[in-house]
Amino acid sequence: MSSLNEMPETLQQTDLVLRRVGTNAEKMAWILLSSETNVEQVLALKQQAGLEGDEVERLLLWYAARQSLPQIPQLRVDESVRDLLDKDLRQLPGMKVSMAAGSYHFDRAAKMATLRRFPVGPMEWEMSGVPRSFFLKATFPDNLRFLAFVLFRMRGRKPCFFMHVAPAPRNRALSIPKEVLRAYYRMAKSMELQPEVLGLVAFAWFHDPSAVRDYPHLEVLNRPYVKEGGTVVLLEPAPLSSGVVAGNAQRGADYEAGKVQYRYGFAMWPRDAAIRWAEAHSELESKPLRQCDTVSTEW
Repeated sequence: MSSLNEMPETLQQTDLVLRRVGTNAEKMAWILLSSETNVEQVLALKQQAGLEGDEVERLLLWYAARQSLPQIPQLRVDESVRDLLDKDLRQLPGMKVSMAAGSYHFDRAAKMATLRRFPVGPMEWEMSGVPRSFFLKATFPDNLRFLAFVLFRMRGRKPCFFMHVAPAPRNRALSIPKEVLRAYYRMAKSMELQPEVLGLVAFAWFHDPSAVRDYPHLEVLNRPYVKEGGTVVLLEPAPLSSGVVAGNAQRGADYEAGKVQYRYGFAMWPRDAAIRWAEAHSELESKPLRQCDTVSTEW
């Protein structure tokens, strides 16, 4: 495992070029990556330096990750999350995917490198809340149930952990029920350490009960919201870009042919219910699944 103490040679060259045009990447990394306009700023920096590819992005990630590592022990998250984050930060700059500014992988890496996104196994979370616009996307009477749940069970719109599916290969563990539950356990235990967090929320096609009916292995992803004190509200139809065609060739073919249509489900799990569930499932407190373990590629 890399210690991030020695900068790769390719990044050294990029660092030198940036310094020649008056940019100190070490000082700018955290500021740029934590900015909401980081894409425009990074692209402008690359243009100024006459650099192509994603070396500038990787250099910024290298510096930001190096600055974040000493902060991990003080984070209010479960110990297992700190371990996973430590490992991910060391690997971010060298990931074998494009890190071009504006891409999904760059956005994810920038948030993780600046301690705004946290890994829990096959899933991840970042701090967010219940979008106001979602109340208008639910139809009657679900919109009233939605509002009542936010007011009386969540006790507000934000802050909440917003769950995301992790990228490959880690998302393959979604096919293993115990790993999914372990991820929920880590989020619930981290939530317990942050009293201001109101709960866990998620927005995805696989929270539609029709999707669970057609693909029963999705049940475990919905268990906290359906059986452990949460709820799911259906919103608008999920387009192809929702990820519904990923991971299952037959589902993708059926969806593109119009044979099936799922809706986005907005799932909510209040902190009291999540913490109570975690207290009853201490058996889930164990080491994460190793990425080298064999798991199904479809979920």
